[in-house]
Amino acid sequence: MNGEDHQLNQINFAFSKQSEIYDDYESSNNVLRWMRQQVYDVALKYLNPGNTILELNSGTGTDAVFFAKNGFNVFCTDLSDGMIHKIQIKIDKENLNDKIRVQKCSFTELYKLSGEKFDFVFSNFGGLNCIDDLRKVINHFSNLLKINGKVMLVIMPPVCLWELLQIFRGKFKFAFRRFNKSGTLSNVEGFTFKTYYYSKSDIKKFLGNNFQIVHQQGLAFFTPLPQMEKIQKKFPKLLKLLNKLDESLSRFFPFNLTGDHLILVAEYSPTKNQN
Repeated sequence: MNGEDHQLNQINFAFSKQSEIYDDYESSNNVLRWMRQQVYDVALKYLNPGNTILELNSGTGTDAVFFAKNGFNVFCTDLSDGMIHKIQIKIDKENLNDKIRVQKCSFTELYKLSGEKFDFVFSNFGGLNCIDDLRKVINHFSNLLKINGKVMLVIMPPVCLWELLQIFRGKFKFAFRRFNKSGTLSNVEGFTFKTYYYSKSDIKKFLGNNFQIVHQQGLAFFTPLPQMEKIQKKFPKLLKLLNKLDESLSRFFPFNLTGDHLILVAEYSPTKNQN
């Protein structure tokens, strides 16, 4: 088994195991719920009624259900057997079989979707940070998107204030982990795989001239990391204040380049860029 196959297998095992607990964890996590709402607020600005969405790393289907209930048609893909199972349960429970399709498919296997064209390609909460070269995914977008279609990536950048602050707790390895160009080992549910971090300039370069970035903002620059649950519970008023700061400043420099995640939306306009 080569290195990439091992990475993908570990991701499958890790997130299949996590699929059993993820929804309960998010429902009790104020930061995660707030972050997801920020993502939805942006997505709905760039979606038009009846649009078709290709979702990468769909997780337990939370986003797919939200989009389907808002009138969009969603094609869910994910590498994890456990996540695919959870999505199908939600589709059946919510009676959304006419709005959501689901297929087990890694983001490295998007060639399997050749012939399909979508209005919107969507990847949430750092799923694409699991790949060592983002071009392996991005290079497929021009074949998957309709002209003037959009791609929306919610991805973890190299600079995160809350992680850097861990220097003062003596956690130097954690504080600087995002700067490791060769990837940082992550442990999810006892399974290890590498995580890679991408800046806005990286993504813009990988997208190339046929894509124009139309929206960028940081996600959770001031707001503490979701796993910092003690802060959420002990200081709820402070958390709301930090949320408000992010909501007010996240689209302005330098807050639009950093945070726990970045939100980037790009439009596929090959004709426009050739003129």
